[in-house]
Amino acid sequence: FLDPAAEKRAYIMMEDEAKLAKTVGDLLEEYNQIADTPMKLVLFLDAIEHVSRICRVIRLPLGNALLLGVGGSGRQSLTKLATHLEEFELFQIESTKGYTYNDWRDDLKRLMFLSGMESKDTTFLFTDSQIHMEAFLEDINNLLNTGEVPNLFNAEDLENIA
Repeated sequence: FLDPAAEKRAYIMMEDEAKLAKTVGDLLEEYNQIADTPMKLVLFLDAIEHVSRICRVIRLPLGNALLLGVGGSGRQSLTKLATHLEEFELFQIESTKGYTYNDWRDDLKRLMFLSGMESKDTTFLFTDSQIHMEAFLEDINNLLNTGEVPNLFNAEDLENIA
Protein backbone atom coordinates (compact mmCIF):
# COMPACT_ATOMS: atom_id res chain seq x y z
CA PHE A 1 0.00 0.00 0.00
CA LEU A 2 3.01 2.27 0.06
CA ASP A 3 2.81 2.72 -3.69
CA PRO A 4 -0.89 2.80 -4.68
CA ALA A 5 0.06 3.30 -8.34
CA ALA A 6 2.04 0.06 -8.47
CA GLU A 7 0.53 -2.64 -10.66
CA LYS A 8 1.79 -5.45 -8.44
CA ARG A 9 2.26 -4.47 -4.83
CA ALA A 10 4.97 -6.32 -2.97
CA TYR A 11 5.14 -7.12 0.73
CA ILE A 12 8.64 -5.90 1.54
CA MET A 13 10.55 -4.62 4.53
CA MET A 14 10.07 -0.87 4.93
CA GLU A 15 13.21 0.82 6.18
CA ASP A 16 11.82 4.35 6.54
CA GLU A 17 9.38 4.24 9.47
CA ALA A 18 8.53 7.94 9.10
CA LYS A 19 7.49 7.46 5.47
CA LEU A 20 5.45 4.40 6.45
CA ALA A 21 3.70 6.31 9.26
CA LYS A 22 2.93 9.24 6.97
CA THR A 23 1.57 7.00 4.21
CA VAL A 24 -0.68 5.05 6.57
CA GLY A 25 -1.79 8.30 8.24
CA ASP A 26 -2.70 9.78 4.87
CA LEU A 27 -4.63 6.63 3.95
CA LEU A 28 -6.46 6.80 7.29
CA GLU A 29 -7.48 10.38 6.50
CA GLU A 30 -8.69 9.24 3.08
CA TYR A 31 -10.72 6.47 4.75
CA ASN A 32 -12.22 8.94 7.22
CA GLN A 33 -13.37 11.22 4.39
CA ILE A 34 -15.40 8.47 2.71
CA ALA A 35 -16.49 6.40 5.73
CA ASP A 36 -19.86 6.75 7.43
CA THR A 37 -18.13 6.44 10.79
CA PRO A 38 -14.66 7.99 10.81
CA MET A 39 -12.00 6.35 12.97
CA LYS A 40 -9.85 8.40 15.29
CA LEU A 41 -6.81 6.16 15.53
CA VAL A 42 -3.39 6.77 16.99
CA LEU A 43 -1.10 5.05 14.52
CA PHE A 44 1.91 4.08 16.62
CA LEU A 45 4.44 1.65 15.15
CA ASP A 46 2.82 -1.52 16.55
CA ALA A 47 -0.56 -0.55 15.09
CA ILE A 48 1.01 0.12 11.69
CA GLU A 49 2.77 -3.25 11.82
CA HIS A 50 -0.55 -4.96 12.61
CA VAL A 51 -2.23 -3.19 9.67
CA SER A 52 0.61 -4.38 7.44
CA ARG A 53 0.18 -7.98 8.64
CA ILE A 54 -3.58 -7.87 8.10
CA CYS A 55 -3.02 -6.49 4.59
CA ARG A 56 -0.60 -9.31 3.82
CA VAL A 57 -2.98 -11.98 5.10
CA ILE A 58 -6.15 -10.76 3.38
CA ARG A 59 -4.28 -10.32 0.11
CA LEU A 60 -3.37 -14.02 0.04
CA PRO A 61 -5.65 -16.33 -1.95
CA LEU A 62 -8.19 -17.69 0.55
CA GLY A 63 -6.47 -15.57 3.21
CA ASN A 64 -8.12 -15.43 6.62
CA ALA A 65 -7.10 -14.42 10.10
CA LEU A 66 -8.27 -14.85 13.65
CA LEU A 67 -7.43 -11.71 15.59
CA LEU A 68 -7.34 -12.04 19.36
CA GLY A 69 -7.05 -9.36 22.00
CA VAL A 70 -8.89 -7.52 24.72
CA GLY A 71 -11.89 -5.39 23.83
CA GLY A 72 -10.95 -1.96 22.53
CA SER A 73 -7.49 -3.02 21.34
CA GLY A 74 -8.25 -2.02 17.74
CA ARG A 75 -8.82 -5.34 15.98
CA GLN A 76 -11.90 -4.13 14.10
CA SER A 77 -10.54 -0.67 13.35
CA LEU A 78 -7.23 -1.97 12.02
CA THR A 79 -9.04 -4.58 9.93
CA LYS A 80 -11.30 -1.90 8.46
CA LEU A 81 -8.26 0.23 7.66
CA ALA A 82 -6.41 -2.71 6.08
CA THR A 83 -9.50 -3.53 4.03
CA HIS A 84 -9.54 0.05 2.76
CA LEU A 85 -5.81 -0.02 2.00
CA GLU A 86 -6.23 -3.18 -0.07
CA GLU A 87 -9.35 -1.74 -1.76
CA PHE A 88 -11.49 -4.67 -0.63
CA GLU A 89 -15.20 -4.60 0.18
CA LEU A 90 -16.00 -4.83 3.89
CA PHE A 91 -18.84 -7.17 4.79
CA GLN A 92 -20.16 -7.15 8.33
CA ILE A 93 -23.44 -8.56 9.58
CA GLU A 94 -25.79 -6.33 11.51
CA SER A 95 -26.58 -8.49 14.48
CA THR A 96 -29.67 -7.36 16.38
CA LYS A 97 -31.49 -8.85 19.34
CA GLY A 98 -33.93 -10.68 17.08
CA TYR A 99 -31.22 -11.94 14.70
CA THR A 100 -32.15 -15.49 13.67
CA TYR A 101 -30.43 -18.39 11.93
CA ASN A 102 -32.37 -17.55 8.76
CA ASP A 103 -31.03 -13.97 8.92
CA TRP A 104 -27.54 -15.43 9.30
CA ARG A 105 -28.01 -17.67 6.26
CA ASP A 106 -29.34 -14.73 4.21
CA ASP A 107 -26.28 -12.68 5.19
CA LEU A 108 -23.98 -15.55 4.19
CA LYS A 109 -25.75 -15.76 0.83
CA ARG A 110 -25.17 -12.03 0.29
CA LEU A 111 -21.51 -12.48 1.23
CA MET A 112 -21.11 -15.40 -1.18
CA PHE A 113 -22.81 -13.51 -4.01
CA LEU A 114 -20.65 -10.43 -3.35
CA SER A 115 -17.37 -12.34 -3.36
CA GLY A 116 -18.32 -15.03 -5.88
CA MET A 117 -20.82 -13.77 -8.41
CA GLU A 118 -19.66 -10.15 -8.37
CA SER A 119 -15.97 -11.18 -8.03
CA LYS A 120 -15.25 -8.53 -5.41
CA ASP A 121 -12.36 -9.00 -3.02
CA THR A 122 -14.13 -9.06 0.31
CA THR A 123 -13.22 -8.93 3.98
CA PHE A 124 -15.78 -10.64 6.21
CA LEU A 125 -15.47 -9.08 9.66
CA PHE A 126 -17.18 -11.19 12.30
CA THR A 127 -16.82 -10.66 16.05
CA ASP A 128 -17.42 -12.94 19.01
CA SER A 129 -20.38 -10.81 20.13
CA GLN A 130 -22.16 -11.75 16.87
CA ILE A 131 -22.16 -15.47 17.67
CA HIS A 132 -25.76 -16.10 18.71
CA MET A 133 -25.83 -19.81 17.92
CA GLU A 134 -23.24 -22.55 17.69
CA ALA A 135 -24.44 -23.17 14.13
CA PHE A 136 -22.86 -19.83 13.13
CA LEU A 137 -19.44 -21.25 14.02
CA GLU A 138 -20.16 -24.48 12.17
CA ASP A 139 -20.98 -22.51 9.04
CA ILE A 140 -17.82 -20.41 9.35
CA ASN A 141 -15.78 -23.57 9.89
CA ASN A 142 -17.25 -25.07 6.71
CA LEU A 143 -16.61 -21.85 4.81
CA LEU A 144 -12.96 -21.73 5.88
CA ASN A 145 -12.31 -25.45 5.34
CA THR A 146 -14.18 -26.12 2.11
CA GLY A 147 -15.09 -22.71 0.70
CA GLU A 148 -18.81 -23.41 0.93
CA VAL A 149 -21.64 -23.76 3.42
CA PRO A 150 -23.71 -26.93 2.96
CA ASN A 151 -27.32 -26.38 1.88
CA LEU A 152 -26.92 -22.62 1.81
CA PHE A 153 -28.50 -22.20 -1.60
CA ASN A 154 -31.89 -23.54 -2.60
CA ALA A 155 -32.81 -24.61 -6.15
CA GLU A 156 -33.98 -21.10 -7.11
CA ASP A 157 -30.68 -19.57 -5.94
CA LEU A 158 -28.72 -22.19 -7.89
CA GLU A 159 -30.67 -21.35 -11.05
CA ASN A 160 -29.73 -17.66 -10.66
CA ILE A 161 -26.09 -18.63 -10.25
CA ALA A 162 -26.01 -20.79 -13.38
